[in-house]
Amino acid sequence: MNASFTKASALAAAFLIAPLLASAASPKPVPMPTPNLPNKPLHVQLQVEVNNRGQVVRVDHGKLSGDEAFDTMTLGNAMQMWIRRPNGGAQTGLYSVTYDYNPRTHAVARVPALIRAGGSWGAKPGAATMIIQDARRQVQEAEVRLRAEQAKQRAQSAKNLPDINAALKRVIATPTPKP
Repeated sequence: MNASFTKASALAAAFLIAPLLASAASPKPVPMPTPNLPNKPLHVQLQVEVNNRGQVVRVDHGKLSGDEAFDTMTLGNAMQMWIRRPNGGAQTGLYSVTYDYNPRTHAVARVPALIRAGGSWGAKPGAATMIIQDARRQVQEAEVRLRAEQAKQRAQSAKNLPDINAALKRVIATPTPKP
């Protein structure tokens, strides 16, 4: 009975210690580095043209903050933005969009405001739609170039190989007499 108790306690200890050893052996996840956030308030004001679906067609002009990273992010955000009413409808027009960065909370407040309703860009596609279409076109052109280069490489390497079809025709076309 004493031997079976020792075996059972050793087995229980092994089951309890195994997860601890496994977790100690696995590498700890590396934390993501924190970005260098600005320590001063930033303000960007942009004027954007919005189509009849609420998509931003283009950024007309604006006043930037002077922080290159923040200005790039706000311009990218404005190009992808939709401005709609709470009921889901949209109004074509020229809008002012302000971005205010709070260094204490690291929050960015975005406030759109209608400057003037209407505009000749009401039926134009949004800027994000045009960017995606351009990216797709570039991918298709790159695929066509890649296929052409691969075909050229295959033709170049096949040029140095003997013609297998001609060799087969010679073997099949000239029977040899059998005694």
